[in-house]
Amino acid sequence: MASKKELVEAQAFSRRRLLTAFVSGAPGGRELEPTKPLRAVVAGVALSVLLVLGSLGFGLLKPGLPTGWDDGSLVLTQGSGTRFVALEGTLYPVTNTTSARLLIPSDEFTVVEVPADTIAEVPRGAQVGIAGAPDELPARENLVADGWVSCTADGDAIRTEVTPGSAGATASESSAVVTSGKQTYVLHGAYRYLVAPGQSTAILRALGLESAEIVAVPGLWLNTFTPGSALEPLTLRGAGAPLDGPLETVGAVVGSVLVVAETGGTPKRYVVTTDDELAPLTEVAFQLYQLGSGSALAGPITVTSAEIRDLETTTALAPQTWPVEPSPALADGAPLCVTLDGSASPAASGRLADAPEDAAPSRSGLEVVVAPARGALVRGTGDQVPDRGTVQLLDGSGTTFAVPDSSTEVLAQLGYTTADIVPVPQAWLSLFPAGPELTVEAASQTPQVASAP
Repeated sequence: MASKKELVEAQAFSRRRLLTAFVSGAPGGRELEPTKPLRAVVAGVALSVLLVLGSLGFGLLKPGLPTGWDDGSLVLTQGSGTRFVALEGTLYPVTNTTSARLLIPSDEFTVVEVPADTIAEVPRGAQVGIAGAPDELPARENLVADGWVSCTADGDAIRTEVTPGSAGATASESSAVVTSGKQTYVLHGAYRYLVAPGQSTAILRALGLESAEIVAVPGLWLNTFTPGSALEPLTLRGAGAPLDGPLETVGAVVGSVLVVAETGGTPKRYVVTTDDELAPLTEVAFQLYQLGSGSALAGPITVTSAEIRDLETTTALAPQTWPVEPSPALADGAPLCVTLDGSASPAASGRLADAPEDAAPSRSGLEVVVAPARGALVRGTGDQVPDRGTVQLLDGSGTTFAVPDSSTEVLAQLGYTTADIVPVPQAWLSLFPAGPELTVEAASQTPQVASAP
């Protein structure tokens, strides 16, 4: 056993050894360099950057759902393509995109595409939507405001084409003779003129159309022309009565036709009225007057401008809508076409057109062709329609859909503005099959399935 002296000496030795270790430096005379304090900081920052980049990479590979996705979104599931409209945290299967747009405020509508497993636990509601509503709506810049062309041949077939650039159809200066039912009509410009029953032969001869091919056309197509005043013999009340004025000296009576020969110009015709006034006669009016009151009177009387200088000129005897000059008939055998003229005032109207290539209908009934991704947003107008008729949306399938509530918000939900609406004669809209109405109320209902017969 160590003595007390030995223990004291051992303790002193250990103390000297420890002190030597603290003050002597590294073995071999090398000094230890102090640790750099920023090394740990740099390592921590690098590790944090790696963690952030890793999180971003994972998010790109497996993205999460955006904030607010569960209220006001059209949700598409990846792989299956199933559609839902997300409203207040519930997913409702929706029949088509148009229905989804009508259910979501215009300033909130978004489309979210997600994996099916990310919405597997989200509550489901009943299916909603408008059966038969379009899945694709034409963009604003693809709306076709005019230049529509509708053609027919001898029968009930009608082919209507909605494409930019009028599909090659141009307004014609010729005329056509058609029948619908038991009535005969002359088509010229924007008008259809009923030919007086029982007098069609004489009237067509007076207009130079006695040899024109007479084509049977459907009433739907004929109605795209504006009705003009009927073509019939023109009469004047009191024709044949004597005159007391200056015209008595030239042998004129009430109803006489005066021809004023202008030097270097086209002769002008007037008919003398009961008030000793002169009513202008166009070429067409003159020809039909010769079938009416003029047939019982002497022929036209040539006068000078000096002989009639004191007489007043009154309104024309013929209706304002009558053609001014006779025009040649369209070529026999060609399809008859009408084009929608958007430049007409105050609203668009149909005009007889030269048939473009491949204009003839290929089948009976209504045939509609709409250029890809095209369509129209129109308001029907006409004598039987109020000034503000129902707005109609024409889609790429050639179907029209009424939009009863054409407020700014509803139009915005569909992707349009009130400035996109153009007036179109109601008769044109009858050439297209009609689909269901597009309303917010209908979009929120469960679509009805037709029962088996």
